[in-house]
Amino acid sequence: MGKRDTFSPDENLAPTDIMRRMAEVCSTSTPAKRARITSPVPGRIAVAGRVASVKLQNFMCHANLQIDFKTQENNCFYIGGPNGSGKSALFAAINLGLGGRGSDNDRGSTVKSYIKDGTTQAKICITLTNGGLNAHPDYDDLISIERTINQSSSTYVMKSIKLSHSGHQTEKIISKKKSDIDRIISRFNIHLTNPAFWMSQDRSRSFLANFKPSNVYKLYLESTNLENILLSYVEFANTIKDTRNQVEMKIAEVSLENKKLKRMQEQRELQAKVEADRELLSSYNWKILFVSVRDYDAQIMLNQKHQEVQKKLNEQCKLEYLENRNERAVVEKKIQQVCDDIELAQEDVEEAKSRLDEASKELTGIEDKIKSLESESRRMVKAVNTVKMSIDSHQQQLTAALAKQGNSHLTEKLKAVESDYLRVSKETEQMEVSGEFNRLKQKLDDIKDDIRSKENQKNEACSRISRLRRKIDENKEMIRSARATKQNTINKFGRGMAEIVAQIDKERSNFQKMPKGPVGKFVTLTDPKWALAVEECIGMLASSFLCASQQDAAVLRNIFRRLKLHPSDQPEIIVCRFTGKCYPNLREPESEFQSFYRALEISDPDVNNVIIDRTNCEKVLLFEENEVAMSIMGSDNPPRYVKRAYTLDGSQAYPNGERSQYRFYRSKGGRATGVFCGAKVNVDEATLIKEIKEHEAEIASIETSDVRRHDSELRELQKDVKNTHQAIDDYERKLSSLRREDIRMSRLIEDLRAELAQANNEDQIDTLTDTIEEFKKKIPEFEKQRQDIESEMEEWTIKLKPAFAKKKEAQKNLSDMQNEIGDFNSKTAKLNRELSDFDDKGEIIKARIDKLKAEATRLFHEEAKMKTEKDEAQETIRVKKEDYPKPPNEQDPPDLSNFPPTEQAWKVIADLKKKIDRAAQGCDMSITYDSVKSFKETLRRRRYTCRVLEETIDKLDEIHENRVKSYPLLRQYTEMKVCDKFQELLEVRGHFIGGLEFNHEKQTLNVNVQSCKEKDAMADKTYVEEDEEDEAGDGTPSGSDSENDEPRKKKAKQKKAKKPRDLKGLSGGERSFVTAALVMSLWEVMEQPFRMMDEFDVFMDMMNRKLVMDLLVEMATKKFPHNQFIFFTPQGIKELKKVDGLQVFEMNKVRD
Repeated sequence: MGKRDTFSPDENLAPTDIMRRMAEVCSTSTPAKRARITSPVPGRIAVAGRVASVKLQNFMCHANLQIDFKTQENNCFYIGGPNGSGKSALFAAINLGLGGRGSDNDRGSTVKSYIKDGTTQAKICITLTNGGLNAHPDYDDLISIERTINQSSSTYVMKSIKLSHSGHQTEKIISKKKSDIDRIISRFNIHLTNPAFWMSQDRSRSFLANFKPSNVYKLYLESTNLENILLSYVEFANTIKDTRNQVEMKIAEVSLENKKLKRMQEQRELQAKVEADRELLSSYNWKILFVSVRDYDAQIMLNQKHQEVQKKLNEQCKLEYLENRNERAVVEKKIQQVCDDIELAQEDVEEAKSRLDEASKELTGIEDKIKSLESESRRMVKAVNTVKMSIDSHQQQLTAALAKQGNSHLTEKLKAVESDYLRVSKETEQMEVSGEFNRLKQKLDDIKDDIRSKENQKNEACSRISRLRRKIDENKEMIRSARATKQNTINKFGRGMAEIVAQIDKERSNFQKMPKGPVGKFVTLTDPKWALAVEECIGMLASSFLCASQQDAAVLRNIFRRLKLHPSDQPEIIVCRFTGKCYPNLREPESEFQSFYRALEISDPDVNNVIIDRTNCEKVLLFEENEVAMSIMGSDNPPRYVKRAYTLDGSQAYPNGERSQYRFYRSKGGRATGVFCGAKVNVDEATLIKEIKEHEAEIASIETSDVRRHDSELRELQKDVKNTHQAIDDYERKLSSLRREDIRMSRLIEDLRAELAQANNEDQIDTLTDTIEEFKKKIPEFEKQRQDIESEMEEWTIKLKPAFAKKKEAQKNLSDMQNEIGDFNSKTAKLNRELSDFDDKGEIIKARIDKLKAEATRLFHEEAKMKTEKDEAQETIRVKKEDYPKPPNEQDPPDLSNFPPTEQAWKVIADLKKKIDRAAQGCDMSITYDSVKSFKETLRRRRYTCRVLEETIDKLDEIHENRVKSYPLLRQYTEMKVCDKFQELLEVRGHFIGGLEFNHEKQTLNVNVQSCKEKDAMADKTYVEEDEEDEAGDGTPSGSDSENDEPRKKKAKQKKAKKPRDLKGLSGGERSFVTAALVMSLWEVMEQPFRMMDEFDVFMDMMNRKLVMDLLVEMATKKFPHNQFIFFTPQGIKELKKVDGLQVFEMNKVRD
């Protein structure tokens, strides 16, 4: 409903009577669908928790009452009616229906006192909206809360109601528990005990009657909930203190248990140590028998390793020599291939020349054809002119014949029309034959081509500027990095990196495990030529830090904040487990390809794992040339497991596979910054600065000359396009007008001739007329032929431009191919130099192979001698083995791979005997492994519980401290907001001055308001401000502003007057207005989906009452459209303005 809606609910009728009356009303009007209550009006915010309807049965004076609030259209509701109509009962029913207490509504001390006299049961059904902000996601459009009040108890039923498009409601019971209803009320921010939102009739009267500062302050605390907040803080602090004491006691107990566990573990360690020493001694006694054979085996093995090394070196040299020859052959093949390419290029040049000749011939043929068609068109125009001249001659004869026969007026008219027709025909013919239209079309196409050309030139200039600026940024970053690296090499990984590392080392005690970083510090390259590709792949990961836990990551973030690093300069923090082991069994491509992972040397296993996780570097290949990468990655069978590939210049290639498509992205032309190079990278700052200045000068030159010139030329061309379009439109408009005039005059001439022929009917006239008609029939045929010729000429003209472009492209291809032949010649010279280098290197490798063969012969003879001595030692062991038993866990012969040298082994045996004797004296064998394990697990659980409790208490303590610190600010902000709103509402009347004065120490709130007349009457008096006393009236001065004023000298006999500090100087209506303003000010600081006020205007005069009512409507509909306002008044409400968002109810009297 857009305007005010007045509705009188049916009272004290049975449900069937109500339905029958509603049916009678609906039958006399147009039926309409019921609008959904939760549908929001455009522009208004919907908030869940509004009162959509109220239904009462046997409640106080109401036998059967139902009121539906149109919350989808309105948010302000006035409920009027005389005393005895049950307004206050409806007010109390809404509070009780949502779970309120009977004593909170000033209508009874218990809930059963609200049951209608003569009945035993009352029922309240409140329907709340569940759409918009803060809506409960588990429930439907509406939530119905039904409370049934009996003599001894109350029951609740909460339902979820779903609305269909036709208005049909589907109900579903969701709970019958009071606790669930309280949670819904709490979710919707409905404060059942807040007096500011539930301003009942008795509260309004008592508030006006007892408007003392202490009572006003009490209302302020109850409305804003500040007192309960402070009390909850104190109770919360006491609870935290008691809990902390209990936890400290448990921690002390755990500390004692720790000592006990430590003693038990020491005994177990001692037991294990003695047993291990005995087993070790037995093992040593057995193995010492075989050490002589072991020593010979070691010497023989060492000799064999030397031989293997010699053999591998020999094979490696042979492979190097073979590789040298293969590479030399590859270079020779490349030379041959380049020569072949040169021959092919020469053939392509010849072919390009032939294509150029063909294009030239084709262009010449088209031009000749166009000239031939133009000649034929002119011939047709000449033929048409000849026919027209014949027509003119016969028409003159016809006119003369007609003149001889009489009807001179028709003859003169025909002559004049024919003259005009001849003029229009000639003008039309001149326009059609002149070729002006084709010329304008061609001009328009030429201008558009010029525009595209200029736009391309401008785009090229802008692209050039972008590239120069990118180079400037790169040079500046290299200069900054070089300067920072001079101070500390770690700075090459990012700004402030040296300070970060120093601060981490300084606070190492705060970390559970020291962070590792920056990641790039642990990475070096096997070959520096791959620096650019590695930097492109790893990127910002090089400046990252690794942390073993979230706690360590939080400490590291605090370090970043204390160093005041910009968010863009803060390194990334990666949380991962520190296992100390590299990933095994990596899925790498074949070893014949150089992979990203193989090009790196990573010194830390955890860093190795993170780089693999982040970059998949084991699946990234490296190629020196772009062509090789394109060929391999774009083939039908790319290497297995490969994800992408990089080249030396930073280009990227993606493989062609089942789940991926081949792609190649060329590098932007950057250069490596030297982040992963072990040696320092020398940066010529002077050269870089010079380049920066040159680039900046070039950018300025391009912007001031090229770009501006292109913009100016484009603007001129756009003007030409506009003018040409206008000329074409004017030409077509004029030609169309002439053709219409030609057709009109032709028809007029035919009519005049027919009229003359009918009047004279002579044979001569008929003959001339027939001859003219025959000539006229020939004209369309000639015109059609001419149009066909012009159409064909247009087609050939269209072909002219592609032919010209084809010739131009052929010329460009020929130039490119000639340049390519020059590049091939340069490449051939380079490959010949490489061939010479391979020959020199092959001679050096061959000399090394000869030297390795001589060394292998010497090692072979030494091995034969040591094997003979080993056989003799084995015979000696066979004899001694009969005197020493074999230990149970040993072999025969034993494994001596980890056994120490012979002399060291005899020393270890002696030390073990002494150690076993000393340890056996203080060892307690009663402590078992199971007992220690069980005790340790119990202690671990208790320690973990204590630590969790301690952390939780610390967090709660911190939360409590922050809230206590912010409480004065909350109180001050609430006070300021209430005062500002109160002052704003007073200014509505215009003749009120004053405000609110808080005294939190005395817990008083003075409402100091007076009229302007009273101010003028007391302007010449001197006031001494005093606080009004509460009920005790102790006369203590308040903390007003006058306490800080400087004392002024006065005459001794001057009378001092008291400044009024209450509302006694105001009329009853004015006091009610001030009271309403105070309540509305309290609404500013608290949030609830709906607010209710009963008989707020009980003591107001008509002027104040109308002003307050309009003020409430304006505040509700304009400032708080998302809240619902329900006002009850016994006074008349006809003077209310009709505004959007307002709905008015008139209740009938139901009791005397």
